[in-house]
Formats: sequence, structure tokens, C-alpha cells
Amino acid sequence: MTKLIKIYGERNTNTNYMSRLIQLNLNIEEIPGVAPPYIRKLQRALPGKECVRDMYFYLTYRKNLGWKHTCAKTEDELRKYKVVNTDLVFLTITKNPYSWLLSLYRKPYHQYYAKKQTFESFLQHQWRTIGRDNIKTDLKNPIELWNIKNKSYLRLNNDNTVRTKTEDIFKDPRAIIDNISERHAVEKKSEKFINHFRSTKDKKKTFAYYRDYYLSEKWREDLSPAAIAIINKHLDKDLMDYYKYEILSC
Repeated sequence: MTKLIKIYGERNTNTNYMSRLIQLNLNIEEIPGVAPPYIRKLQRALPGKECVRDMYFYLTYRKNLGWKHTCAKTEDELRKYKVVNTDLVFLTITKNPYSWLLSLYRKPYHQYYAKKQTFESFLQHQWRTIGRDNIKTDLKNPIELWNIKNKSYLRLNNDNTVRTKTEDIFKDPRAIIDNISERHAVEKKSEKFINHFRSTKDKKKTFAYYRDYYLSEKWREDLSPAAIAIINKHLDKDLMDYYKYEILSC
């Protein structure tokens, strides 16, 4: 039986890069977490109509376990899907909330109503969820989105789940691949690790650029004391402790 892997991670956590690493290095099949080309084409013809992709993931959830950026369901809810009863590995990706919020500000996915605003205003603005988020209500702010999504990943059983962070991926991508291979008996395609050096979104940026940006925490330069104070007010401190992230001082 072919081993399967399902990736969950919020927008801007480098899920595309991780998918590429898995394709290059492991004999495992990824359960799709994005809509197929024909759905994306239909979406482009209907800008702002998120119901097209929402409906696709609603109708196909039993096969693909939803959008890769979705809020993970509970263990009991997932057990009723046949695909979960196979040799399935979950991989969750979490990113430092401060740097993640800056990324989301630069590209506020699906917030078609939003006008350009300051980062501080963005942090206090309502976040409108979409159906495939698997969150039943709009949120007070995007900080809540980080809390809810990353808390949902803890619902997944540790025995079949690999938890990683964006920063750890850039620190040592081979270690992530080795962890999946060793913990879940996934065969490697080669003893030689193959990295993917070009950005999956911005061809002008490379693995080295992102590695330096995140590991040197250059994003801190774009955080004002006011922004830090707003973020800190709404962050789930228990989650920060679990994922071993530092609460920044204003």
C-alpha cells in the first residue's frame, strides 16, 4: 500500500516548498491540498466568488481531507474517513506569528473588501473567513486566525503526525525529510538529499534569501512597538509556549 501524507499549514508557512521537498526526496504520495486546475480556472472567471473552491473541498473532503490551509478536524471526526484508516502521515507547519502576520499583511488572501492600511490597523481589522477555512464565524482580527489554526493541529494524533515550523525547515530541511522517513518508515528516493532552491512564488528570491530572512529574524525591523503590543494582546500564550516562540517586548 502506498504511503500517504497530508500537509496542513496556514498561508505563507511554506507549504509549497515543503511539498516540493517531499516530491524530490521521498517515496510517498501527497494528498492534494489545493484545488485542481479546472476549479482554479473557474475561480479566475468569477473573481471574489470563493464559493467555487469552498464547494469543491466540501464535496471532496472524504478523499483529500480538505484545503491545506484548513482548520484541522478532531481525531474522532477524521476517523470516519476511509483515507485516514490507511497508512497516512500528517505534517503540520507552524510559523512565528509575528513574521507570519507581516506576510499576511503584504498579501491578505481572500480579503477582497480590504483597502490598503497600516500594519497596526490591519492587526485590528476583522478577518473574514471563507468556507474551506473550516471556521464557522468571521474573526475579530488575523491574530485569532493564527491561534485557531495552529491550535487545531494539536488535535491530530502524535503517533501519525510530524509537527514542524517554518524556521526549522529553513534551518535544516534535510532533518525534516529524515524525520518523516525514519519515524514513518518512508523510503527515500536517494541517499542524497535534494533541495529546491527557487522560491515557489517569487522567482527573484531563493532558499538562501528566505533562510537568512527568517533565521536572522530580519522581519523584526518591520515591527513597531505598537504592532507588537497589539499582537501580544491577542496571542494565545499557551500556544506560544508549546511551539517555543518568544513573546516579544514592546
